[in-house]
Amino acid sequence: MEKKRITMVGESLILYLPRDTKRSERLVHSSFRLRQDVLKSLEVEARKRGVTLSSLVNKILENYMTSEIYFEELGFMLMSKGFLRKTFNEVTEKRAEDLGKDLGLTVAKEYVAYFFPEVNTDSLIKFLELWFKRFQSFSHRMDNNRHYFTINHEININFSIILRAMLEGIIEPIAKRTVAFRELTPNTIAFSFEIS
Repeated sequence: MEKKRITMVGESLILYLPRDTKRSERLVHSSFRLRQDVLKSLEVEARKRGVTLSSLVNKILENYMTSEIYFEELGFMLMSKGFLRKTFNEVTEKRAEDLGKDLGLTVAKEYVAYFFPEVNTDSLIKFLELWFKRFQSFSHRMDNNRHYFTINHEININFSIILRAMLEGIIEPIAKRTVAFRELTPNTIAFSFEIS
């Protein structure tokens, strides 16, 4: 039986689900009281997605317990693309690269380790998937030992430059491999790297 991770938050003790909880785990029946308008919204969303209400609620709760709660604790905040576009329009290409490198090393040292007790290529891949879920869309494919990622952010070219430098700073020290990038665009960034 897997142990639950115990973390102190403020004065309270919170038991977290293991981050790699398997989907095949047994479901249990539980009941909650929800506001009527929240329940109606969930039912509408479940119908739009073509899933059961139970499946949607499980997905929402699992997402919160395995990633969102950690992003909140790290102080991540939501910002509009318009704000980011205006901010990154003012940044020079050189400054974008420097900023990305600094941020990438911070993420590699602090954030990956915060999400996963052991920092290695497996936890790196899991972290990238968690992080990229916060973007508009992303894809992750694997061919042999090479991982291919495409991120659609739709912000601007400077954001792509910053993201490229960040990813180099995150991936290369952990994977011990060079990251290969395709041509950057104002909307997307595509890259790949090998793991041994």
